[in-house]
Amino acid sequence: MELRKLTADDYEACMALSEYAFQFTLSEEQLEKRRQEFATHNVLGVYADGQVGAKLQIIPFQTYIQGRSFEMGGIAGVATWPEYRRKGWVAGLLKYALEEMNRNKQSVSFLHPFSFGFYRKYGWETYVEFKKYKLTTSMLPTKKQTPGTIKRGNPELAVLKQVYDEYAGRYNGTLNRDDAWWSNSVYVKKGSQRAVYYNETGIPQGYIFYEVKEGKFTIGEMVHLNEEARQGLWTFIANHDSMIDEVTLQAPASDLLAFQLDNPRIQQEVVPYFMARIVSVEQFISQYPFVSQESTVQILLEVEDAYAPWNEGVWELNVALNGTASIWKKAETERHAQNDQPIRLTIQTLTTILMGYRRPVEMARIGRLEGPANVIEALEKAVPKRETYLLDFF
Repeated sequence: MELRKLTADDYEACMALSEYAFQFTLSEEQLEKRRQEFATHNVLGVYADGQVGAKLQIIPFQTYIQGRSFEMGGIAGVATWPEYRRKGWVAGLLKYALEEMNRNKQSVSFLHPFSFGFYRKYGWETYVEFKKYKLTTSMLPTKKQTPGTIKRGNPELAVLKQVYDEYAGRYNGTLNRDDAWWSNSVYVKKGSQRAVYYNETGIPQGYIFYEVKEGKFTIGEMVHLNEEARQGLWTFIANHDSMIDEVTLQAPASDLLAFQLDNPRIQQEVVPYFMARIVSVEQFISQYPFVSQESTVQILLEVEDAYAPWNEGVWELNVALNGTASIWKKAETERHAQNDQPIRLTIQTLTTILMGYRRPVEMARIGRLEGPANVIEALEKAVPKRETYLLDFF
């Protein structure tokens, strides 16, 4: 058994494993497109008996966190042939992936889990959920006159990006999409129909990707920057009432659609979605903008991380007046000399706190974080409040 990076020569073997494990079959055209994507990914594998026995891909992304763009490694395509399963190979691949991402300055990693419990063992933690709605036409929002206009068709990519980038920057954990992702994922998966809402001065303020088929209006992506755009898009959707029986969509967990309806008793579900993991505590926190302080704040963090030993240990975090952070790991001798007690937490807990999905005080209450109450309160005040969301899948 050998852990190593896979190359273009391994492409066919990797795709055969993916098709088997995930039960799909690609056309020749799709295989060629995947080949091009494969070349841009960091693909790691386990070689055994002269073949690829297990593999995963690290897709290079950027993600918005507290309004800044962070380098992120997206873990995808984790698969093992059945005869090689339960040998600990995936654990080895994940540890190898963490080393690779750390080397490549990808300070955070996301993945879509088949099992949340499985990936928690290796340091990933839930960071985002979304609301999934289904409405009948009789329950749709009331049609309202808005000062702007809807234009249906094929808008320029620059128009969609202008709206999306502003919207995505309001959340933690959204993708900072490049043009290739728009072309190869968004346009392919979100729906063939598009419409943009422009305000009365002609500035785009919202859009939807959608499909209308067999009486169902399926919204693949809905983005709006303000209430006017939201109302304009919903009025456009409601104008299909003679053609459709139901509308389905997803929205951020805090979305107020049901509250804003005449009858809020619609079908809605909260869906836990992706997991995140800090790859490098030092690099991640050095980039992270904390809340501005009245005076410099010092917090000791004792981090437990069995699969990324460079994170393990006691860290001294200093947050300056402007919210800028500096952090360094304390030597063993310094730890014993230090009288201040640290906050003790796992890499999973630290990740979900800094992603904004859970709060320090909340984590302390359920036993996921331990330390002096005043230090926990200082961390609570230092971490900005910003909701998580993710509109994409990989």
